[in-house]
Amino acid sequence: MSKTKTFITEGIVIKRVNTGETDRVVTFITKDFGKLVGVAKGIRTLKSSKRAHLEPGNLVKIFVVKTKSMPLITQTSLIENVNQETRGSLSSIRSLSQILEIFDRLFVEEDEDLKTYSIALKIRDTVLNNRTHAQIQPLLSELVENMGYQSFNDVHHKSVLDYVAEITEKEMKSFDYLRIK
Repeated sequence: MSKTKTFITEGIVIKRVNTGETDRVVTFITKDFGKLVGVAKGIRTLKSSKRAHLEPGNLVKIFVVKTKSMPLITQTSLIENVNQETRGSLSSIRSLSQILEIFDRLFVEEDEDLKTYSIALKIRDTVLNNRTHAQIQPLLSELVENMGYQSFNDVHHKSVLDYVAEITEKEMKSFDYLRIK
């Protein structure tokens, strides 16, 4: 992380978990810092202006203050919203959820790599544009190889989820959507 106490970065919202009465822990894949986990204080109040920005899949600009424990997300601005069409289709929601889970498992905190982030953005955009898994597969393979893992073509798994579960040594929770051919 940077030496300054505050910083601004761009990132994809990966997941969020409620904590306390009004707070939320949010995980991002960021342009400058790799995976970033921070606390958004008061985000669950009705008056919160950043409430809708921090939905999984959204691309946002975040303003962060480093603390002794977890970074604080003080402000957000929406760069690109996950569109209504994606949220209205069960298959689109399923594929987006799976991609975000894969990102969450593969990316490591404070491991910055602009090329890996760019590939993640391409994958997100491909999923949001309702492309088939055949179009997503090569991008996922490129992401995995760029992160230093073996290519999908060289492994003997039935699905991407099986391969990511083996890499991370943790079973995946999302529905199996992206199959390796």
